[in-house]
Amino acid sequence: MEEDIFDLLEDQNKIMLKLLEIISESHRWYSVNELSLRLNVVERTIQRYIHQLEDTVAEYNEVKDSYIQLNYEKYNGVQLETESGSNYIEFKTYILETDETIQILKKIMFEEFYSVKKYAMTYFVSENAVRKSLKKINVFFDLYSLSLSRSSFQVMGEEKNIRIIAYIIGWVAFKGVIWPFDSIDQRKAYQTVDNFSEAFKLKFSNIQRKQMAYMLAINLIRFRKNHVIELDPEWKNYVNLPALMQTLPVMTDLVEMYHIHVESEMCFYVLLLQMKIKVFESEELKQRVFDYHEKCQSDIFQATHLFVKRFHEKLMPIPEELRERFFLTSFCAHLFCKVFNQLQVDIDGHQIMHEADYDYPALKEKLNSFINELHEETGITLFLSHEFLAQKYILLFSSISPLNYYEPPIRIFLDSDLPFFVKQTIITKISDRFKHDFNIIFLKDQQLQQSDIVLTNIPNTIEEEQRFTYKVHLFDFPIKLRDFIEIERKLKLVAQLKSQVS
Repeated sequence: MEEDIFDLLEDQNKIMLKLLEIISESHRWYSVNELSLRLNVVERTIQRYIHQLEDTVAEYNEVKDSYIQLNYEKYNGVQLETESGSNYIEFKTYILETDETIQILKKIMFEEFYSVKKYAMTYFVSENAVRKSLKKINVFFDLYSLSLSRSSFQVMGEEKNIRIIAYIIGWVAFKGVIWPFDSIDQRKAYQTVDNFSEAFKLKFSNIQRKQMAYMLAINLIRFRKNHVIELDPEWKNYVNLPALMQTLPVMTDLVEMYHIHVESEMCFYVLLLQMKIKVFESEELKQRVFDYHEKCQSDIFQATHLFVKRFHEKLMPIPEELRERFFLTSFCAHLFCKVFNQLQVDIDGHQIMHEADYDYPALKEKLNSFINELHEETGITLFLSHEFLAQKYILLFSSISPLNYYEPPIRIFLDSDLPFFVKQTIITKISDRFKHDFNIIFLKDQQLQQSDIVLTNIPNTIEEEQRFTYKVHLFDFPIKLRDFIEIERKLKLVAQLKSQVS
């Protein structure tokens, strides 16, 4: 979702963020010419954006009482300096936070936007600029099966989807650097999270604690605006709410503290917790959740149990030490997929392994067939969500075997006059560098005709005949960075050709 949020930004802020990303790579001077080439923008425009970035840095330092120094000299270029304890991520968040479209989006999500004219007058911007932002926000919502009412400017769609998207927007945009929920007491929200973690002896990291607090805040804001979650009857197979309310004081404390006397709301809270693998570090919670799912024979439990069994049998044996992690990870993924079946991101907004279609087509095809078989065997509807599940299953597969396991092998022949052990070192370097991306096999002597790529340090007949083809790469020992870059280009081309044939 981060790329989709980036598309919402004003053009000026997009360029500034791209510029900031480059100059934060290392503590050195970046010439205007280098920046112009990397951003594909003329030097005069780069200079203008550098001056705008200087102004934004000055505003940030004053507002946030922080220190970032942007040095700019005519002949040296630009250099970014940050003090200890400060970093450019906080500054990035400031740019996002102050972007006009992001501010409008935030007000829309919390129902604080009432009309174009009123917003324009209040914040001293043109009505045309506001309408332009609304148009971009409409496009963004459409990506996630939501829409914006033209009359009330309320977000339209299923309440559960609105809430998860609101949470993801808040988390992806602000990363916990700021507390963007003006109507929710930050201290009280964090105390609620801490009470939960203490009750079950869970050790949340700082990030996990912030994520939980953000999620609580979004739910409270929407509930207080009288947008109540609709109870799906199937959720009663996932959450034993009466038993939880009777036996867990932390649940009754939540109800009383925030006055949430609605079954569907509390049920939704518990579902969100079950989607976080961290909570299953509590043996008590894990036992409660899985005992109940097994007792009800929920579709999530059945799907997860069968997935792990069939994965082990048909795709790749799961090491014993990974089986529990496999079950927990797939359980959380299946539950999220079932509750939010229209989303192609995970609970924190990540689009995992989006390049799999291009880089690992054989694995993707294998997984799609596998998912189809699971659906045919069970009839469970969540197995119809191929795109989401394939992304999650790819991650699980990668914990056991390289993602190129099913890809056609690329045969490389090293034709060289170098000593044997030098040749072996070259083979090892190339294998180690590309082993996670390509299924590489180095051929033995006398197997030249079977090769897809020939590496050689001697200009010879083969090299002369195929100098301008992808098949031969001539290198000069010792092998250099430019050789690795060219070899990778050739590997990608061969992999693409082989996938088209298969």
